[in-house]
Amino acid sequence: MQGRRAISMLNGVLWDQGISKANKKNIYNTVVKSIITYGSEVWQLKSRTENMLLATEMDYWRRSAGKSKREQITNDRVREIMGAEHIIVDDIRTKQLIWFGHVQRMPDHRIPKQILLWTPRGRNKRGRPRRSWRGGVDQELENREIPDDLWLNREEWRLGVGKRRGTF
Repeated sequence: MQGRRAISMLNGVLWDQGISKANKKNIYNTVVKSIITYGSEVWQLKSRTENMLLATEMDYWRRSAGKSKREQITNDRVREIMGAEHIIVDDIRTKQLIWFGHVQRMPDHRIPKQILLWTPRGRNKRGRPRRSWRGGVDQELENREIPDDLWLNREEWRLGVGKRRGTF
């Protein structure tokens, strides 16, 4: 994962107590988060992927706070020490919803819109259907209590998508 490589390259900077928490937060938002979330608008977020992303994020915050796992400090406490307001998975889901609204507003002849509306022909395989990107987006719309047709108005869509889930 490219995010782990970036964090290991920044190791000396992160453990340096002379660099302020605000600067470390800015490094995270500008460098690390952009590397980790590159292309995440179209990912299918499975629980394994979410756990890997959260572990990578916590690796950064623990190094920045100068706290090792041996100190037995909870992840929430490390986030509180570093002033991290929300988790990376919520940022990815927000990016996915923004992309969904963007594609929905496209004219029907555009390829991304055709791909979004496309359904394959033929029979499904046996067993539980695989989780789709669209299913994840629909679930997130339901979690955030955003109406299905809000994407028609771009400004209202951006305001609605900006709401975070209340579970974290």
